[in-house]
Order: sequence, then C-alpha cells, then structure tokens
Amino acid sequence: MGFWEFLQAYQDKIILEFFRHIKIILFSLPFAVLLSVPLGFCISSRPKMAKIVIYLSSVLMTIPSLALFAIMVVLLAPMKLGLGMTPAILAITLYSLLPITRNTYIALNQVSPKTIEAARGLGLSSSQILWKIKIPLSIPVIMAGIRNALVLGVSVATFASLVGAGGLGYFIFSGISRANLKMVAIGAVIVSGLGIGVNYLMLLLEDVLTPMGLKNKS
Repeated sequence: MGFWEFLQAYQDKIILEFFRHIKIILFSLPFAVLLSVPLGFCISSRPKMAKIVIYLSSVLMTIPSLALFAIMVVLLAPMKLGLGMTPAILAITLYSLLPITRNTYIALNQVSPKTIEAARGLGLSSSQILWKIKIPLSIPVIMAGIRNALVLGVSVATFASLVGAGGLGYFIFSGISRANLKMVAIGAVIVSGLGIGVNYLMLLLEDVLTPMGLKNKS
C-alpha cells in the first residue's frame, strides 16, 4: 500500500485523533494561563517568593514528559482518573507553568521605574498604573510565554495517547510498535505542521494585542 492509499485508508482515524489532540491543548492552555498569569502577577513584587516559584516550575520542566504523564497516572489512579484526558491535561498544564509564569514576572518587572514614577506624578493610582501602564507594556512578553507554552503543549500532547487520551501520538507510537513507517511519518508530519501553525497563529494574535507604540517599525 502506497503512502497516499494509506492516508486515504486512515483518513477518518487521522481526523479523529487530530481533533482529540486539539481538544487536549484547548483544555490545557486555559488552565495554564489562569494559573500562571495570576501567579506571575502575585510574585512580581515579591522577589524571594519569585525565586521559589520559578525554581519549582523549573524543576517540573526538568522531569521528562513521559515520566510526568506516568506520575499523573499514579497520582490520579486512586480517584479512578488515572487514564484519559485528566492526566494529560494536568501534565501539560504543569509543563506550561514555567514559560508563562516566568515571562509574566519578567514582563511586569521590566517596565521602567521612570515610567511608573511619571504615571504617579500624573496622579494615577496603583491599580491604574497596573492596568494602564504595566499590563499594556507587558503584553508582548506575556504573549511570548503563552505562545511557547502552547507550542510545547502540542509536542508534549503526543504522549497523551499512552494514557488513553488519544491524539496524534497514536500514529507515532503505534507505528513504532508495528514497524510501520507510514504511520510514524503521518503522525510526525501532522504534529510538526500543527506546531508550526499554532506558533504562526499566536504570533498574529500577539501582534494584534501588542500596543501600536511597542511594535517595531521598519
């Protein structure tokens, strides 16, 4: 069976696992953003706490992704949630903590003290400075962290098939176990294309959300 014949034969399965992969990412990213961005805001004015939080997030990133999925399975097994979407979503959410939290922390602290002092001189309150000065100036860096986390999530989600959540990893791991190079190629190409596409879309969104004054002018 040629590659195109194989592609047509598995067309329904490819579409099914593609949308499962997307579903895992769409569930994981909001959790990661809702957890990481407020955490970044919380530690932005607390350097000692920031060191601890970023260090712990870094430790999570050093755990191999497959091992982290296995840990989630073991931890969730007593609650009968060890297989399926739940361990996959939790693992990807934990993997996303570092890039988003760190970028949020860095973004909020890179705002020039002179800018903040000038805003105070104009009579702006602390909350007004946060919403009108710090957040608009921080958007590009925060969005870069979210984009990195999302692209990373696309890659890590390939392991979701090993815990019963499905996804494009099905073709990669099933293809390897069966020595079927066509299955491996299909999975690898679609995951790569998805990662590239997601990165491009997030760059467009980042450009839309970035204040005009911060955009590079050629």
